[in-house]
Amino acid sequence: MADTKILIVVKDAEAGQAYANALCEIGVAYDIASSFNEMSCMAIENAYNGLVIDILTLVRSSKEEKIIAYECINLFPVLRVKWENKKKKINLSPLEQSFSPDTESAIKFFVESRCRPFAARSLRRHGRKNLNLNVLFCPSGTFTAKKAVETFTVSISLGGVFLYTPQVFEQGHRVSLRFLELSDPAPIAATVRWSHEWGESRSIPGVGLKFDRLTEAQEREIKRILNR
Repeated sequence: MADTKILIVVKDAEAGQAYANALCEIGVAYDIASSFNEMSCMAIENAYNGLVIDILTLVRSSKEEKIIAYECINLFPVLRVKWENKKKKINLSPLEQSFSPDTESAIKFFVESRCRPFAARSLRRHGRKNLNLNVLFCPSGTFTAKKAVETFTVSISLGGVFLYTPQVFEQGHRVSLRFLELSDPAPIAATVRWSHEWGESRSIPGVGLKFDRLTEAQEREIKRILNR
């Protein structure tokens, strides 16, 4: 599994070492981030196949960091774990326990079945904002108002959007969309970067889109939206 790399997010050093040891035992490469801000920076510079998130680090993080955390949970395979200091033992979240009460088996299953098939990914360099904008969405590369589906953004950046949809798309698929809030009504062509199927996990079903091109007016308005 040398081609698989996991990012561990944990503040406590002892817990971090325990999680690292567990990954080492199954031959998986890893990096460790002590906060979700650090995780965001590391995931911009590096590509990862999945995240191991310490539950206490998530619970005790700031509101701003939680926004970063949950956005990344929508982007990567995630295993939530907790270090039990008294027993020196890794515990699983209730969700993972329902699949396997054995921690070692659960970690190995997570890596082999979810991380290895997942194409390593890095985060965008553009700043992203959690914001709901009304969108007319066409699953094809040609915008047709009659065939457009009414939906909304979960988050947006200057480079693209996370759009709510229960429909699944292949990476590289071309689509088109139009924002009702933008004064420039020109349809925007976009390319699918990733897709989350409904019921696949506790994340929001939807599709991550990269804008192929924005008009100058659209770029100005999106910048203004992001700076509000």
